[in-house]
Amino acid sequence: MTGLVKHEPLIVLVDEDLSHIDFYQQVLSESGYWLRSVATPAKLMTILQQHPVNILVINMDFPFEGGGSLTAEIAKIKQLPSCRDTQIVMTSTQFSSEQKQLAYRSGGADYMVYPITPEELFLKMGTHLTAGARKNVSSALSRSFNVLSESNMALYPMMAAALSCAQMLNQTSLSNKQALYLNSLTRSLKRTGVICDNLRDFQELSSHYLTLENTPFDLDQLLESLREYLLSEAESREVELLFNVPLDVPRSLVGDPDRLRRVLLNIIDEAMVVGEGSPLILSIRSGQMKDHCAVLEFAINQKVTDGDESFDDLEELTERLVMSKSEVDESINLLIASYLIEKMGGQVHYDYDDGEPGVYFNMELQLAKATSDKSFSVPVDLRELRVLVVDDNPSSIAVHKAIVESLGFKVDSASDVDSAFTAIVEGHLDLEMEPFDLVLLDWHMPGKKGFHLLEKIKNDLEPEKHPLVIVISAYEKRMIDKERGQGKIDGYLHKPISASVMFDTIMGVMGQNLPKTHRRVMGNKQHGSAVTVNGGGRRILVVDDMPINQQIAREVLMSNDFQVELAASGREAIVKVCPAPELYDAILMDLEMPEMNGLEATRIIRETSDKESLPIFALTAHTMERDRQRCSDAGMNEHIPKPLDADNLLQKLAVCLGLAVTSQSYCEGDTDSPMEDHEYVDVEDGIKRVMGNESLYFKLLSDFVHQARAQENKIYQQIDAGQLTEASENAHNIAGSAGNLSIVGLRRSAKQLQNTLLALEDHQPPLDHFKRDMDNAIKEIGEILLQRNQASISTELLNAESAGGETIKKKESNVDQAKLARLKVFRSQMMSQDLIAIDTYYQLMIDYCDLAPKLKPVGDKLIELDYVKALAAFNAYLKESKLDISPAEVKGASHER
Repeated sequence: MTGLVKHEPLIVLVDEDLSHIDFYQQVLSESGYWLRSVATPAKLMTILQQHPVNILVINMDFPFEGGGSLTAEIAKIKQLPSCRDTQIVMTSTQFSSEQKQLAYRSGGADYMVYPITPEELFLKMGTHLTAGARKNVSSALSRSFNVLSESNMALYPMMAAALSCAQMLNQTSLSNKQALYLNSLTRSLKRTGVICDNLRDFQELSSHYLTLENTPFDLDQLLESLREYLLSEAESREVELLFNVPLDVPRSLVGDPDRLRRVLLNIIDEAMVVGEGSPLILSIRSGQMKDHCAVLEFAINQKVTDGDESFDDLEELTERLVMSKSEVDESINLLIASYLIEKMGGQVHYDYDDGEPGVYFNMELQLAKATSDKSFSVPVDLRELRVLVVDDNPSSIAVHKAIVESLGFKVDSASDVDSAFTAIVEGHLDLEMEPFDLVLLDWHMPGKKGFHLLEKIKNDLEPEKHPLVIVISAYEKRMIDKERGQGKIDGYLHKPISASVMFDTIMGVMGQNLPKTHRRVMGNKQHGSAVTVNGGGRRILVVDDMPINQQIAREVLMSNDFQVELAASGREAIVKVCPAPELYDAILMDLEMPEMNGLEATRIIRETSDKESLPIFALTAHTMERDRQRCSDAGMNEHIPKPLDADNLLQKLAVCLGLAVTSQSYCEGDTDSPMEDHEYVDVEDGIKRVMGNESLYFKLLSDFVHQARAQENKIYQQIDAGQLTEASENAHNIAGSAGNLSIVGLRRSAKQLQNTLLALEDHQPPLDHFKRDMDNAIKEIGEILLQRNQASISTELLNAESAGGETIKKKESNVDQAKLARLKVFRSQMMSQDLIAIDTYYQLMIDYCDLAPKLKPVGDKLIELDYVKALAAFNAYLKESKLDISPAEVKGASHER
């Protein structure tokens, strides 16, 4: 230290305790450091602005003049031109882990606790000067960097030549042992390339020459290349890697993909070293979305569910990452990762204070303008298929289950081979459940392995009952092919798995097995069983808080000669039933309702009537065995899953009430006008749910638009007010109504939002997904209703023309005046933002066929409940058509059609 020139470097000491300042003066002033001290808040900014500061030593208890927090004041200091390259050292008189983490969160490069020995002080100052030298490198250090750079660059052509030779060799005939050696050589060369890239960036960071790329890239491709780099290391260290990247995370981005991949690779590499033998999970979540960019939240930890074993291997990894820029760390991986995160505008943070230890950082990336995001939409006729995830790791189940559910499949899980086989068998035996169509099978589990399940399926089940099987493993496919014996595997996924690869694999497997996959779903749709029951006037109480659900149940029951009474809550059901339970022959009881849920209501009703005298059927979307047991324990007779299936409901009622069932098979494929396929609404299935009553179904679709928009607005208001439980209830209501009307996509996203709100997790990504699906579903419903109304218009017009043109002419003058009056009422409804305006609009489409194409822009906005734009479009129509609907024009006009 004695060789340093006076006045260079500069250390600023900020501390109210003059004894601390004296200590620094005694130890450092004679060693070539230029020391400036600040003991009062008023002088701090003045001193810092005078000269470029190399090291700032600041006591964490120092009272800043503005009275701001430590983080805010340090941020102000870092904005000063003289402090942009400053290493900030935080000091304290008493150690605490919370204070240490605060020091690094606030932007500190180090944390020291008094008393400090002179030897420690010299070491710290020297370390921070070396770290800060990347902005002002000494000539000797510059020469070292230059030598390093020249050596590093010489490696690139040699490595490229070696990789080319390895690729050519791989195309020749090799023995198993030679192929194994070649594979190890190829991976080692790739890893060497990463090390060379790290050294290159280290040199560029140290000499001000680092330039980030700004190119479009695909996140899934980045993850696949990351997987290729990590495979050999993960296998050698027996680490199970998982990628937890939901499908709502944007894939088409703009940035520096090579360096982002290297940040992840470096940190995961280090995490595998410190947590050898433990699972490791890379999670990416979509945070705040802006106009043309998104904040991605990255997490590297060891579990995602509470059911996992707890680990503390990564406890200090974030701290090491933050400190790597100021302290000598044995790993260059963390140093480069830390600098690259900072250069790319990211920030490392300590989310694991109250959660899982690991590395957490965020990064804002631009969204690609010409998006290449592919659609992850599953065809409507596949969304009802059932998938079983078999894995002994709860985090692996959670990650894979979330991906598969987001595609629209029904998913269950099992943690071992025996319970998985039992679930597969029960799927064929239980009339209320459907068989599993696909099994995602982890190959290496404790106890019985994956091939044991394949053997049981082959030996104990008829061929037509065999589900498709996709094996998930961290081991090579050829190893699994040797172990599987005679068992059949339809697909293979190598861990870690990206959501995109899982989607492609599942769709590929189902595509190759299309006849088998479609047999049940398409058979149910095209060859239905129209079940009818003679209710004989028996009285049924339907207890449900959602009007659409009430209407569907009421239509199904009344069309089969039942009397129906309605109740909107468990409490209302008790008031109706308990005084005279003999008035009712059965109760259909929803489970989730405000005021009092169905289980509580059932327990109270059972105090006055038993199961034999008054059957109670649970109506719920929860169909797991534990849910059925809860219903049975509360005193319910049967369990009817939602969305409501009319045939299933009638069959259950008939068994309990001793009624005869009539079943008439029909084939929907024989109809002359097949229903058009839509992305969100399965019209065919929806009509089937209301016993083929098309008019009722389309009326319910129209009602759904009004009700769902009102509940949607409540969700946003409740979330803003912090009422997450109430918001989850409204999301549940929308999911239930959407399911009963076969609005498949919206039901899924509403259910995801409900679960996220209940779990008190980050609800912004599922909220954005829900809003998108709500807007798209309502637009699609509007198009469906418009198409239907236009078809009705064409039929009416044809009937009118066949009756003769003379009749039409006689009515023209009356129709004109009536139409003007109706248009005036329509405008008034829009001006007062009356929900009935949408019904008036549909009726106008039916009554006046000439208005359909002209008023479509108005209808499009009304469907979205955008009354301002709807009114503007309506006024534009009036102006274009030269219509005047002032009071003088319509005086005395009749409103009757």
